[in-house]
Amino acid sequence: MSAGLEPPYGARDAGGMAARIAGIPAQIDDALERDAREPWPAPAVRPDLLAVGAMGGSAMAAELAGALYRDRLPRPLVVVRDYRWPAFVTPASLVLLASYSGGTGETLALYGAAGVRGVPRLALTTGGTLAEWCRRDGVPMVALPSGSPPRAALFAAWVALTALLERLGWVEGAAEEWRRAGAALRARDATLGPGTPEARNPAKRLARELTGRMPLIYAGPGSTAAVATRMRQQVNENAKMLAHSALVPELNHNEIVGWERPGAPHAAAAVVILRDAEDPPEVATRLALTADYARRQGAAVHEIDGGEGGRLARAAALVQFVDYLSFYLAIARGVDPTPIASIDEFKRRLAEQGARRGE
Repeated sequence: MSAGLEPPYGARDAGGMAARIAGIPAQIDDALERDAREPWPAPAVRPDLLAVGAMGGSAMAAELAGALYRDRLPRPLVVVRDYRWPAFVTPASLVLLASYSGGTGETLALYGAAGVRGVPRLALTTGGTLAEWCRRDGVPMVALPSGSPPRAALFAAWVALTALLERLGWVEGAAEEWRRAGAALRARDATLGPGTPEARNPAKRLARELTGRMPLIYAGPGSTAAVATRMRQQVNENAKMLAHSALVPELNHNEIVGWERPGAPHAAAAVVILRDAEDPPEVATRLALTADYARRQGAAVHEIDGGEGGRLARAAALVQFVDYLSFYLAIARGVDPTPIASIDEFKRRLAEQGARRGE
């Protein structure tokens, strides 16, 4: 049986995740102020691409920034979730190493590999080994505010990424867009926050509908594509639930066949469609037909969007919604959204394996 969604949450939110989500607008303001005080250095040359080496929540900011400006960037922005760079990352490129803790093994490996290749480097972190290496090597670094789970510092990193794109001359007006987005998120918090009862809170109501079901998150290939990844990761980490995400039109060429035989698995699933005002007609049609097909096969189907405003404001609003949604899913299931015991255990075992190999 699911638990109540109204505060106080007590031990169910011992890590204070609700306050962190409510603090998103302030996080945006603080990030803009930091950028004004300590901007990214001006590039010595125009890079042929920007490659961001990151994992998990640290990579999400780059995914969102890339999706947001997908039709404006004059050069590629690629996200590398690996220990090694692709061959196309060369000394003519620019790499950004992003690790909230500064201790992410994959990101540290990419830092060293970029140095060997002679690729110009920047870093985004709170400290740790990455910051130590940057100071040692004279690599420019922007500091993120510490003391938070990496996934809860997303907006600080997202603002920093857009500021870097503006510094490169690839986009313009990002700071003003963020100020408008922050104001819109403050207004939306009055509806989505813990103090608003479930009857008037769409995030709480959807969390209630998703409790006991596996969310299948479908979106188009635009800015909502990155939000779909964010939702899947937040449901994983906050609610401690499996989730899946896929995009049209690709899923209409393969995954839709998985719905062909109705049965118990479909009844235990819930499809969440992410919409955006800029979805082109062909994408909107595919999402509608996909939702209809899943519904006819026995799945519950729900749709959410980022409302009105500019592209950045709409994407930020969707992220705010799914962050609250994942929090309420955790509360409904009676679990504290902040701890990530499985990741901690995996890292411990990984370190043990490395020690045995003498790494």
